[in-house]
Amino acid sequence: MDEKRYRLWWLLHRRVVTGEELQAAEQRDYQAGRAELEAEEWRDLRVPLTELRSAQARLRDLTLRNQQLTEEESALRRQASELEERYAALTGEELGLGV
Repeated sequence: MDEKRYRLWWLLHRRVVTGEELQAAEQRDYQAGRAELEAEEWRDLRVPLTELRSAQARLRDLTLRNQQLTEEESALRRQASELEERYAALTGEELGLGV
């Protein structure tokens, strides 16, 4: 909606919110302007919703990857600990890595 039409619609809107009744032609113009503004709002929201869905999918992927890496880290720490114990048993020396 261009600026001129918006200003005219806004005058009608102010009258509506103060409880004033509009004539039939004014009511049609008001409703048409309202529908146009709502359509513009939804159009503007579509891009961010698409971006939001993309970000949510990426977050799910990263959360899963983080969980996998955490599990892998735990397994590697266990393996390192077992190897340190075996080394100590074979050599009598502690590596002192504290993994």
